[in-house]
Amino acid sequence: MKNLNLKYRGKNKSTNILSFPFNSFINTNKKLLGDLVLCKKIIEKESLKYKKTLESRWAHMIIHGTLHLLGYDHKNKKEKNIMEKKENKIMLSLNYEKPYFMKNS
Repeated sequence: MKNLNLKYRGKNKSTNILSFPFNSFINTNKKLLGDLVLCKKIIEKESLKYKKTLESRWAHMIIHGTLHLLGYDHKNKKEKNIMEKKENKIMLSLNYEKPYFMKNS
């Protein structure tokens, strides 16, 4: 994961998830969003750190990565708030706790 993060994002550290958008139509006219690469070791550590079930943490990371594939980001405060609000909404719709505690969400 560290090597992928360095190669594709220029960051010499491990991360919990990387998203690689595809943004093209495959032969059956179904949109292929891209690939998600998840780091099991980091996700397991984070589930303990954030006091979340392993299932909930995995769900959150897949939702987070998929939102990146759909064009969401968290490079600035405005984008971060929009993305985190969307993540909270999706997690609640799947009967998980909110991963973020925000004002007005």
